[in-house]
Amino acid sequence: MKRSLACFASAALLLCAFANRGMAQTSTKSETSTTRGNEYYVDCSSSGKSGDGHSPLTAWHGLDVVNGHVFAAGDVIYLRRGTECHGLLWPKGSGSAAGAIRLSAYGTGARPKVIASQGDEEAFKLFNQEFWEVDSIDFAGGKIFGVFVSGDTGILHHIHLSNLVVHDVQGGDVKHKESGLVVISPGKAQQHFEDVLVEGVTAYRTNQWSGILVGGGNFGEVAEGDWSTHVVVRNSVVHDVFGDGIILFRVKDGLIDTSAAWYMGMQPTQTIGTPNAIWTWMCEDCVVRKCEAFLTDSPGFDGGAYDIDYGNTRNSVIDSYGHDTQGYCVAVFGAGYVTHDSVVEGNLCVNNGRSPRMAQYQGAIFLYTWNGGVIENLRVEKNTVYWQPPGNFPAVLNRADIQGSERTFRENQIYSGSAKIVESNKEISLRDNRYTTCGTNGVDWIFDNHAYHRLDEFRAGSSQEEGSSWKHEKDASVCFGGERLGSRRGTWAINSEIPASIDAHGLLDAGSTGQLMVLKNLYRQYRASGLRVEVTLGLKQASSGEFAQNLIGDLGMSDVKISEAPELTRSKTRLIAPDGTVVKEWEEFVGPVEIGLQVRKALGEPLYSLMESEDGAGVQ
Repeated sequence: MKRSLACFASAALLLCAFANRGMAQTSTKSETSTTRGNEYYVDCSSSGKSGDGHSPLTAWHGLDVVNGHVFAAGDVIYLRRGTECHGLLWPKGSGSAAGAIRLSAYGTGARPKVIASQGDEEAFKLFNQEFWEVDSIDFAGGKIFGVFVSGDTGILHHIHLSNLVVHDVQGGDVKHKESGLVVISPGKAQQHFEDVLVEGVTAYRTNQWSGILVGGGNFGEVAEGDWSTHVVVRNSVVHDVFGDGIILFRVKDGLIDTSAAWYMGMQPTQTIGTPNAIWTWMCEDCVVRKCEAFLTDSPGFDGGAYDIDYGNTRNSVIDSYGHDTQGYCVAVFGAGYVTHDSVVEGNLCVNNGRSPRMAQYQGAIFLYTWNGGVIENLRVEKNTVYWQPPGNFPAVLNRADIQGSERTFRENQIYSGSAKIVESNKEISLRDNRYTTCGTNGVDWIFDNHAYHRLDEFRAGSSQEEGSSWKHEKDASVCFGGERLGSRRGTWAINSEIPASIDAHGLLDAGSTGQLMVLKNLYRQYRASGLRVEVTLGLKQASSGEFAQNLIGDLGMSDVKISEAPELTRSKTRLIAPDGTVVKEWEEFVGPVEIGLQVRKALGEPLYSLMESEDGAGVQ
């Protein structure tokens, strides 16, 4: 017999969480730990003299005692949920490979808050410390950083940040790019990180530079042996940031996975750079996949969704959704260095280039080199672009020095409301592409400074576009997102069933967290348009009622009730029309490219001016 189902609804969002009651309420160590240390409890809602900290009844009552203690491998620090602690939190000490130090939460209710005091540079800090796992905390404030992890010597290992909210970092003028909400950045050229995980982090509102930054350091040339290694940013959201969204600088083996960024580049006047939503620089073997970026801007150039920047080697942007940006959707750059072996594949670009200046200069797919830079080996393939620029500007713009044995633009689908489709030099091969133009009488491919007005003329004059096709549609809406579904008026719905598990720390598994992130991002954008989202989350492993309640709260949903339901074994997501028809069904995980396009066909462009957060209080 199934023991319990925690089922909750918040306006148009329903979550059903299956949970058994047999699991212990609180974990005492890292899952990877073999060393078990001491437990310490902090309750900032209590006054008077602190106890020894070893139980909730004898908890420490402020951050000073935490900051003054040197913790050891296997120790766990618990902050009480539903409370606020004021000031900088900087616990001392390092864990070890046998046992990380963990900072987490205990009890039930909202994440405990750590609110920086006026004048504090950050809300949370680690310096020359390693083997730390931090989860389930709300960090607010700081003049330069929300969360800051740095050092000035050697390799710092195993920095894991999970299930955090980091917000409202408001300081003076932006001085450097190593500032912002979550910054894991070396303090010297010879210091770097190994094994960094940023998982399920929501970071928002700062007038400093970065949303989430790993790597960096303004040190000029840094030897590759001093780049950070094994870095993952996953299932995270960044918004309302003066500069960049999610970025990896000087990283080997990096991944930005199933994450989202919007309202990037909000700095009024350019001072230290030109921002993008999600990008990589000086990275080796770095991948951006299954991400979403939109409403990006820049006080200068860029202002795009995704960017493989100069000095990168074997970097990819795949299966990601970039839409409604002032600048490009995806760019590949080379400047002063060789950018090696880049891949742009399977991405969806809709309504990019909203700025006339940026649309003309960049297009939706932008390949560009300067200052002697080179792009060596490049594949741009199987991408879909819907292009409606505020002028007659090309969807694909290539002004790059591209070299190497593989230089291909193939199997892409371009839907253009502009007569200009492609403008390129001759250093790339175009073939097997599908072009559709809408609402315009003429069409132009510009290749090697020659203009061609028909595909057959282009093919004959340039020896390009073997296997490609072109057609013209009188209906301009085709180029806004394909066949329209929105004629079926009424309430559209997404119904999703997600098997899941909670670990010993009460954290949801990465796969189900990622699927929830994709759905929540859609819900934020389309709630004002009437989209209804229903999610049934079936927990595979036994779990306590306390963990389930905290999970529900941390996901930003409310109105909990208990009912019965069977355990799920397979994922399934459906888009349901107002008449109850299942328009599309996906088995297993569905990424932002697939479901994003289908929802856009149904409901059109989101009503961004009415976009709110999950708590109904505006975007947060």
